Amino acid sequence: MSSATVVETESGTIAGLSKGGLTVGRGVPFAEPPVGRLRFTAPGPVRAWPGSRPATEIGGAASQPQPLGADTRRLGVPGEDCLYLNVVAPADPGPARPVLVWIHGGSFASGSGALYDGRTLAASGDIVVVTINYRLGIFGFVDLAAVTNAEVPSNLGIRDQIAALEWVRDNIAAFGGDPEKVTVAGESAGSVSVALLLTAARTRGLFRSAIMESGSYSLIHGPEIREEVTRRYAAELRLRVGDGHRLWELPTERLIEAQKSVRRSVQNTVAAAPWFDGDLFPDSLAAAQAAVRPEVALLAGHTRDEVTVFRLLPGDVVPTTRADLVRRLREALDPDHADAVIAAYPGSRAGTRALGTDLNFALPTLHFAERHRAAGGSTWFYRFDAAVPVLGATHAAELPYLWDWTGVGATLLRGRLTRARRMLGARVKDYWTTFVRTGSPGPGWPAFELPTRATMIFTADGDRIEDDPARQRDYWRGADVMPRD
Repeated sequence: MSSATVVETESGTIAGLSKGGLTVGRGVPFAEPPVGRLRFTAPGPVRAWPGSRPATEIGGAASQPQPLGADTRRLGVPGEDCLYLNVVAPADPGPARPVLVWIHGGSFASGSGALYDGRTLAASGDIVVVTINYRLGIFGFVDLAAVTNAEVPSNLGIRDQIAALEWVRDNIAAFGGDPEKVTVAGESAGSVSVALLLTAARTRGLFRSAIMESGSYSLIHGPEIREEVTRRYAAELRLRVGDGHRLWELPTERLIEAQKSVRRSVQNTVAAAPWFDGDLFPDSLAAAQAAVRPEVALLAGHTRDEVTVFRLLPGDVVPTTRADLVRRLREALDPDHADAVIAAYPGSRAGTRALGTDLNFALPTLHFAERHRAAGGSTWFYRFDAAVPVLGATHAAELPYLWDWTGVGATLLRGRLTRARRMLGARVKDYWTTFVRTGSPGPGWPAFELPTRATMIFTADGDRIEDDPARQRDYWRGADVMPRD
C-alpha cells in the first residue's frame, strides 16, 4: 500500500508517495525559463507555487525523435516542457544520507530520467537517488546562435544538468539527503556529461564524487563538425543571419524533422552534441584535459565490447567499420602515430571490434582516469566483461544490473537472469552505492594508481583485479580522437 507524503521545497509543497519504506517524488520541476518559453533560453530557478503540487506521476520527457522503445507511461510524454526530476529516498528518519544524481544517456538525442527506477538502489544502499531530464538534440546541443546571431546560450542541455544539481543543493535536505555528499553519475552521453561537468567552474561545490560509465568529452563535437552540423540545420530550416526570431516561431515538429534529416546526413557522429564553448566549458580539448578536479573522487570504466550494439542500431552514431576507424585515426594523428595504432589491432572482426571500442569509449575514459590520478585525485577503474551471445559485453551492458531493468532490452544486454548474474548485479549495486556513501567502492577494489592501473574486471563468474589490462594502450600515447566530419 502507498500513502501520500508531503515535502517542503524552496518553491513550495509537493505531495509525493510513501511506499515500501521509501519516499518517492516524481515529476518535480527543477528549473524553468526566467521569462516566456523555455525554448533556447537558459534555465532559471523554479518560481514558487501556491498550495500543494502533486508529485506522483513522472513529468514530461524532452522532445526527441524516437524514444528508447519506451512507452510514455515510463518515459513521460515528450515535449519542450521537460525540466523535471524524480527523487527516491529512504523514509526512515536519521542522519542525512548521501545522494546519487543520475544523468541518462541516449546520444544526446533520446532518453529520460524516468527510465531509471531508483527504488532498489535507495533501499539497498541507504542513499537518496535523483534522476533528471535535460533538453536534447536541437533544443539542447546545436549552436544556433552561430547561424542566426540570436542570443541562444551554448550547451543548454548541460546548463539544465547544472540547474538540476543546484536544485539538489538547495532542496535535497527536505528528502533527507546531504547536499555536501552528492555523487553525479552517468552512462554514455551521461558519462560524457559528467566529464564536461568536471571542467565547468560553475559546478564547483555541487558534488564531491563522480561516476563515468563509458565515455569522455572526446565524443563531443569539435569545431569542424560543429560548424558543419550547424550549417546543415540552417539549410534544413532555411535560417540565415538575422533570422533569430524564427527559432521561437517554428513548430516543435519542424525542429524535430530537421534533426532527423541532419542525423541521416552526418556520418560517424550524432546530429547534436555539446561543444567546447570557452564559456561554460574550456575552449578546446587540450584545455579541458588540463582542467582536472582532483578534489572529486572518481569511479570510471567501460564495457569490454562497447561497439557491438552500434552495428545493430540504425545510422552510424560512432565509427565501427575498419575503414571508418582508420580514416578517423589518419585525420587526427600524424602518419607514423596513426600507422602504429592501426597495426596494433588485427584486421579481423575481433580486432576491429577492439579498435572501435578503444577509440570511441575505452581509452578516452581510461585517459581521463589517468589524468585525474596524476593530478592527485582518488580514482577507481573497471571493465565490464559479463558477456551474452552475439553482443558480448556491449555498450550499456552494466545498466540492467545496476538499475534492475526488465523486458526485451534488458534480456538483450544481460541475457537470462541466472543466479550468478543476480549476484553480479548485487555486487555492482554494492560497489556503486558504497562509493556514493563513502567516496570509495570499498576495500575489495584497490585504487587506480600509476603505473599499475589496477582495474576491476566484472564477470558473471566472479570478479578479479588486473593490472593495466588495456593491452594496446601504449600505442595511443594518451591521444583522444574527436569527430571531425
